[in-house]
Amino acid sequence: MSVKLHLLAVIVLITQVVSAQTNINSSYFQVMSARALGPSTMSGRITSIEGINVDGQVNLYVGAAGGGIWKSQNGGQSFTPVFDKYCQSIGALAIEPGNAKVVYAGTGESNTRNSVSIGDGLYKTTDGGSNWQKIGLDSTERISKIIIDPSDKKTIWVAAPGPLWKSSPHRGLYKSVDGGKSWTKILYVNAETGCADIAMHPQKTNVMLASFWQFRRKPYAFNSGGPGSGLYKTEDGGKSWIKLTNGLPEGELGRIVVSINPSKPAEILAIVEAKVPGLYISEDEGASWKKLAATENITARPFYFSTLVFDPKDSKRVYRPAFDFEYSIDGGYSWSNTLIGGVEPHSDQHALWINPNNTDMMFVGTDGGVYESMNKGSTWQFLNSLPVGQFYHVNTDNTVPYHVYGGLQDNNSWMAPNSSPGGVTAADWRVIGEGDGFWVGVNPLNPKIVFSESQGGEMNRIDLNTGLSFGIQPKKMEGEEAYRWNWNTPIVTGSSTKKSADGKPTYNLYTGAQYLFKSADEGRNWVRISPDLTTNNKQKQQQSENSGGITGDNTSAENHCTIFTIVQDPANEQIIWAGTDDGNLQLTIDGGKTWKNKAAGIWKAGVPENSWISSIELSALHPKRIYVTLDNHMYGDNNTYVVKSEDGGETWKRMQSLEFTGFAHIIREDIVNDQLLFLGTEMGLFISLDGGNNWLRSKYQNMPWYNLVRDIKIQPQTNDLVIATHGRGIYIIDNLQPLREMIKSDLKQDLIFYPVLPFKYDFAGQMPQSAPNLRGWVGENKVIAPVFYYYLKEKSNDAVKIEIYDAANKMIKNLNGSGLRGLNKIYWGININPPKVALGGFTAGSSVQYASIISPKVPVGKYKIVLKANGKSYEQQISVEANPAKGFTASSIEKLYQQGMRLYNLEEKLAVLVDTLDRSMTAVTGKGNAVDSSNKKWNTLNDLRKELIETNRKSIFFDEFKFRRRVSDLYLSVVFAIAPLSDSQEKGITALEHEFELFKTRVYDALK
Repeated sequence: MSVKLHLLAVIVLITQVVSAQTNINSSYFQVMSARALGPSTMSGRITSIEGINVDGQVNLYVGAAGGGIWKSQNGGQSFTPVFDKYCQSIGALAIEPGNAKVVYAGTGESNTRNSVSIGDGLYKTTDGGSNWQKIGLDSTERISKIIIDPSDKKTIWVAAPGPLWKSSPHRGLYKSVDGGKSWTKILYVNAETGCADIAMHPQKTNVMLASFWQFRRKPYAFNSGGPGSGLYKTEDGGKSWIKLTNGLPEGELGRIVVSINPSKPAEILAIVEAKVPGLYISEDEGASWKKLAATENITARPFYFSTLVFDPKDSKRVYRPAFDFEYSIDGGYSWSNTLIGGVEPHSDQHALWINPNNTDMMFVGTDGGVYESMNKGSTWQFLNSLPVGQFYHVNTDNTVPYHVYGGLQDNNSWMAPNSSPGGVTAADWRVIGEGDGFWVGVNPLNPKIVFSESQGGEMNRIDLNTGLSFGIQPKKMEGEEAYRWNWNTPIVTGSSTKKSADGKPTYNLYTGAQYLFKSADEGRNWVRISPDLTTNNKQKQQQSENSGGITGDNTSAENHCTIFTIVQDPANEQIIWAGTDDGNLQLTIDGGKTWKNKAAGIWKAGVPENSWISSIELSALHPKRIYVTLDNHMYGDNNTYVVKSEDGGETWKRMQSLEFTGFAHIIREDIVNDQLLFLGTEMGLFISLDGGNNWLRSKYQNMPWYNLVRDIKIQPQTNDLVIATHGRGIYIIDNLQPLREMIKSDLKQDLIFYPVLPFKYDFAGQMPQSAPNLRGWVGENKVIAPVFYYYLKEKSNDAVKIEIYDAANKMIKNLNGSGLRGLNKIYWGININPPKVALGGFTAGSSVQYASIISPKVPVGKYKIVLKANGKSYEQQISVEANPAKGFTASSIEKLYQQGMRLYNLEEKLAVLVDTLDRSMTAVTGKGNAVDSSNKKWNTLNDLRKELIETNRKSIFFDEFKFRRRVSDLYLSVVFAIAPLSDSQEKGITALEHEFELFKTRVYDALK
């Protein structure tokens, strides 16, 4: 074939493949299902808890800041996610009074911290969460409360604070009188002010109170309060409103929390953010107010703590979950936070539900999950079953099994093995750093040294051998400006070709304020290798003067003009990229001596100037290819921005898709196939199979469709995709190789049977395991077994069969495959078909039953795999290899196989012998005839049968150890084993073989 014709053929093939890919979605590789790793031991921020009593059981619905909605039908002992197809940021929930099947869910939380997510409207279920329908308010972005009128369940009130980062008319108090089919904005102040809270009179449901709150965040400042804030009341269902001021603070107000006493409705409590914030009480339905004494917990951080709840039955008992859990037993005049034993709830509390049928029982939602009290909050227990952790970043090491590392919102930095005996439990997760966890770096030469970073650039080196932690933050030098550390300061490692003084390999450690710092000795010493890489806009550096608004709040969350992401070229340590939160993309090619800002080319590609550089990805396969994600949501722009350069950052092209939702956090190019890309946004994981020309939303990989994906790593040894989400913990898609193969394939073929990777003998760890009562929610382990992948162009209604043949071309195993459209997979347990076992007697729950379905593991060697589908056969080969490093040598595997086969053959010989015996006994009496007790031959045969099989066993609690049972017991111990029997133990097989021969002789003698 000429070169020209060859090139033409290649172009045609590529065109066909790309064309096929544009017509597929993520269901085509649904078998590449992610396994969730948790953790539940430190859960995430809970924004809403609602409950209802159903048939004597407490049903709960729990809304998470980034983890969707979870339902419990057993009082919180276990939970099931019920909202995985929709927006995962939940602001408010409401259950229709008396009907547990009807639930309203408002998306977008209203605890308006800097890292808060966004919502996309209001949803309703009428079947207890199995199905949901969006019913409007799409542009409100956050919903703080929903009230259903108990006298008219079609009347719904919704408080919408509205967008956080921009002006918008889509905020205020909304009302529906037809169950959500249509909506009226019943009260509106202005485009800067939204409805923060509402309360309904329990008897006079036309009487409502609504608090309005003027607020705004910018990347570098937060303002709570303004002339738009205030408290309003209606007595006619919203037709008219009056502003309540009598006794309330004068001047500009901020957020107001309001709660009506259900046992004494004329009494109302309100927490009012003002220049001097306070707790106020009204005893005349809001007409007048007086100020009460308040603790710091009552008035703390109004933008973040907005819960105040009366006991449903006790008019004097009030609860204030906030930074701490406080309660009053005198109607709000005094407060206590006394705990009597138990577990202290996580600080930062946002939701409380009290069981109206038993007010001793309550559930509080915190930044660290849900806690339950059975004695009015005096003691608490943690519900260790909600894996809604909010990771910012994830990392892995190269140990076997590898560990995952990451930082959680308000919940420290953590590590856990990706697989663990019995599954990855709550007890497998270990704290390695305190504070709000963000980045975790791992020493690439020694995984026992890790680095953790918490809010505002606090960073530590942790020695996992000694358990000691050392502070390593760079310190300001004489003549320098104060260092500006981002809330989410990067600390990353980079490879190095240099050697230490004693000749050992080294690596680089980087972190950044407005300057980039480098360390060659694990953070003991730092060298500044850049000037200020930000815009250094002084107008955006006044956090200490004006952040927080009326009450002030400056915790480094608004620090700006800082370095946000750092990447060193793994092939050249002189090349370093740094992205800032004010839109600079800086590059050095000489180790920091000179720098060039490459951002201008990105703005030309259609990205708004000053967008945050949220991630930088250097292609592992093309030295001039760079990807950058950008985040502009802090300027009110939630669009997805991702760009790509093929010339080292000189020019850029924006990658776009109608599939995209949410602002972009991270992009990764596969380290093997450059056509495979992964993009994480605030509202989903997106996958491209053609280098970014087309994108698919991940819907069928066992993750929420609108997952808050903050970080992605590809573990190079296992090729696993490790995903950090801000609300559902860590997910892992094991081994990307099948997806790589699928991309290279001509997907117009009816069936493709992909090459099978060699398998080294190995088994999942068995011990030690966590104690069952400490496990909490358990993450799934990686499957260790050979796996066969095949692609079907169309769903197959015919059976798909797989046959495995040994070197002698003898079929040793049958497997049933799936017939899904797209990728299919089937695991092989490196075993043969099970033996036929002797029939008769009650075998349930005994080794005899299991012996009929369990079989010996095959020896090292090459095996042929034949896949049969739609009348055609397809072949591949697998090499099963020894693994001496784990103790699985070829000789030990062979010996184990031979021992198993001896017992396998004994099972089958016994089955034949017992069958012969049974047929002969039937022949003696004639089929269906009664047995003559004087028939000596029959009696002799029956006595032999009783010695061979268990005839007296009638239940699983009665053991009878006849010959069949003893054979099966030893058979199972060998086929379950991962090492052969010793020489002395093997004599047990010989004894059984000799015993069988004696039985065989006796049976055939009796048959003469």
